Formats: sequence, structure tokens, C-alpha cells
Amino acid sequence: MELLKPWVKRDAWGSTDLIPEFLGTAADGDPWSELWYGTHVDGPTGTSAGVNLREFIQRDPAPALGSGVVYAFGDQLPFMAKLIATSQPLSLQVHPTKEIAREGYLREELLGVERTSPNRSYRDMNHKPEMLYALTDFEALVGFRVPRRARQLLGGLDCELAENLRRRLNLSTVRGGMRSLVAWLFDPDSPVTAEAVSEFVEASAARLASGNTPSVRTDRMIARLAELYPGDPGIVVAFLMNPVSLRPGECVYIPPRMIHSYSSGMGIEVMATSDNVIRAGLTQKHVDAAQLVEIAEFSALPPMRLAPEHPTESTDRFFAPAQEFWLSATHAEGSEVWVPGEGPRIVICTEGTVRVRTELPFGGREALELQRGEAAFVAAAEEKLYVSGAGRIAQCATP
Repeated sequence: MELLKPWVKRDAWGSTDLIPEFLGTAADGDPWSELWYGTHVDGPTGTSAGVNLREFIQRDPAPALGSGVVYAFGDQLPFMAKLIATSQPLSLQVHPTKEIAREGYLREELLGVERTSPNRSYRDMNHKPEMLYALTDFEALVGFRVPRRARQLLGGLDCELAENLRRRLNLSTVRGGMRSLVAWLFDPDSPVTAEAVSEFVEASAARLASGNTPSVRTDRMIARLAELYPGDPGIVVAFLMNPVSLRPGECVYIPPRMIHSYSSGMGIEVMATSDNVIRAGLTQKHVDAAQLVEIAEFSALPPMRLAPEHPTESTDRFFAPAQEFWLSATHAEGSEVWVPGEGPRIVICTEGTVRVRTELPFGGREALELQRGEAAFVAAAEEKLYVSGAGRIAQCATP
């Protein structure tokens, strides 16, 4: 096992206190948005071996990853884990499929956009399915509502933009109609101006104040987004999306092409190793609304909440329809318990203090003590994993 030192991101939407408190570190007044654990070239995770995790695995990939993972994915970890903490909504965004990622990456290469430029959307050629495991109460928007529900929520909004939305939803098909509606909202030549969006926000606030709103949650969300991004048409797109609330220990899966935005809370993301993000609004970062409209899934699909399996009394395990990763959560209450899993793993202590132990080939053993916020890489050759103490761990692994 190797103790890991995560790569830290400081996006403006991050929380000033959630991650420092989780790590037991004094807050410095600046936002902490993400901690990366993996081998992505843009987020080098350090190890106790004195090299980053990418280099550590490349020294001897077979025992680190297992021959099956090396055969399927090469000499790098196929998944990446992140601790994410939000105090402001993230951008409206989608992640690409492999085919879309390859095409987008090569297009931006031909255009001469530097791979690490803030004006670039495709930083690698991989897809990016992901799941979010909540450590606190967590709020998000995932996918689009059915048009009938969207029409219901427009009731009582007295403004021209709301009337246009009602008319377009009445005339539209479920999938193609939502695509054309979102394209219209983001089209710089459409009548959806900043003033029109502001009128929509004012109508939502008036409806909320009257006590006749069909959704207090939606109108409050609109007010919050308007404070952060006044006049942004992404506010209206968010109105059309499904709200998702997770309690600690619950999980949601985001497939490629699914529009989403995380709003508040802290959790663990596990995903294919990629940093491809196509944004379309509610952000100060680079946006490419036309690209999002081209590649996003516009079917009215419910958010994909994942129900846990229970391989042992101590472990909940979440499988997603992705070949790169799964996640489990195990609690320890004194005596040592087995943590189901195999292959390369990243283990994060999410509560208390625990002792994690592996079984090495030929009877060897190795152990580490992890406090909340600390993480370790477990090589495939270390085989079985055990945990004891008083606390919880999250384990990210490849099926």
C-alpha cells in the first residue's frame, strides 16, 4: 500500500470549510473544490514512495494493476476518485462518449488550442461516466424533466418567456422538442435576452411570494441562480431539469451525454480517467453551448440512483454500468472485517480512524493507519483487504 497525497483544485464554486474540516486542516479562507486521486496527467497524485501515482504504477504495471486491467486499459489506473465540495452550483455540463471525445480532442488539436488552455473542452480522448457518493446532504440537477411536468411548473409565471416556453413545449415531441428548446434558449440570436431571463426570474419570485407556486424548491433554486449568474439563459435550462437530493450514503450515476450540475454538499466522485467537460452556462469558465446541444441526451430520463448490494454486513457496494469503476463503503467497529474487492483500489477514510491491512503473496502482510481524509493505493498484488478500528472507508476499484 502507498499513502496518497491528493492534487488540490481551488475552483471558485468550492467550499471554504468542507474539505479542510474533512481533512482536519485549518481553513485558509479560499475555496477548496476537489481533491484528485488517480493517474490523470493534469492532476498528479503523490505517493509515499516519493513519485506520483502515475510514475509508481508505470514502474511495474502488472503487480500494481493486475494483468487483466493492463490488458484492458494499459499501464494507467482506469478510474479516478475525487473528493468534491460545493458551495455554489457548478456549470451546466455534459461529458462525452469515447467517440465524441476522440473527435473533439483531435479537432481542438488541429485548431491549435493548447491542451491545458482554459478555452479547451477536450483534454484527453477518454469518455467520462461518473458516479457521486454523498458524504453529506447533496443537491444536484440531473437530466431533463418530462415536458408535461415542465409545463406544470410554468403555471402562474406571467412573462413573455414563460409563455414562449409553454407554447414550444405544447408543440414539441419529448426528445427532439427539448433539444430544439434548449438550442433556442442558448442561441445568441434568439429573443432570450438577459432582460427576458430577468423577467422570468421576477415572475418566479412573485409566484413564490404569493404562496401559489407548484414547486417551492424550483422557485428558490431560480432565485439562487439569478443571484450568482443574472441574465444567464442557463437559469431557464436548469428550470427544465430534474432536481436530485442525496442523503449521506446514497449514490447517483451520470452517464456520458447526461446534462447535470452539482449544487451543494460534499461527496466522492469516481469516474473514468478523464477531464473532458463541455459547459453551457452558469459559469465563468469556457462555454460551448452549441457543442453541448449537439452531444447531450435530451430524452426525459429519471436520474439513475444506484441501489447498493450488501456483500457483507459491513459493506454497501454500488455498481454502475461502466467497465472502469465501482464503489463500496465499509464500516468498522473494532474487530477486523474483510473488505470485498480485488484489483487496484483507492481507499479513502471517510470517518474516524481505521487500520487497513492487505495480504501480500506468499503470506506477507502490510498495514496502514488512516485518519479521516487520508487515502491509500492498494495494488492488485496485495489481494485481500481488511479494515479495523472505529470508522468508515470508501473503496474505489475496477470490476
